[in-house]
Amino acid sequence: MSSVASASQHRGAVFGTLMRLLLAATLLIPLAVLFGEDMVSAMLPLFGTVFEWVADDFKLLQLKIDNEGADRVLRATVMWKHIAFLGGHVIYPDARGTANASTLLAHALQAPLVALVTGFAWPTAAAAGASTARMRTELGTRLLVLLPLIAILICIDMPVVLAGELWHFILDALAPGTSSVLVAWKFFMQGGGRYALGLGVAVLAVHCGHVIALRKLPQR
Repeated sequence: MSSVASASQHRGAVFGTLMRLLLAATLLIPLAVLFGEDMVSAMLPLFGTVFEWVADDFKLLQLKIDNEGADRVLRATVMWKHIAFLGGHVIYPDARGTANASTLLAHALQAPLVALVTGFAWPTAAAAGASTARMRTELGTRLLVLLPLIAILICIDMPVVLAGELWHFILDALAPGTSSVLVAWKFFMQGGGRYALGLGVAVLAVHCGHVIALRKLPQR
């Protein structure tokens, strides 16, 4: 009888998780589609600050949302900030010599969406019979942990990938075979890193929520 009850409880937990996953995706994905560009536009000053910090060899002339064919992209236009020696070449700053890099605007919200959908869908301790108070504490803590982690995710994504795109182009042209942390990061993020980091952030937030809720409202 206990095994039947346990199996039924397990099926109920799985069904509840799937329903929360569906609900979160149904709510958050349309919001991202409708307001994603406005959110990215509001973050442009932050993106510019991060870009100038990680790509300090460049002077950022413009960072804007632009069209590239049928796609909406985030585009950075730069020039060299100082004299640079690269692959046997001497590069001088020249206002007439600019470069630009772009990345799809839709990429900006991929990692945050994965983190939010996973964080909302993940079962709470209440699924195992904990109190409603503990469930609320766990969910609230999970959200409080998620928000700053998502802010960090956003900062290490688009502006750093743009810097990697620029260095990839420059190294290919002037110093083939030269390694770069920024280029490696670009390839990581574009090769599924956004999804991996979003999932990792959600798992960390879930764990923190569970631990803090357990300490504040221990099981009896």
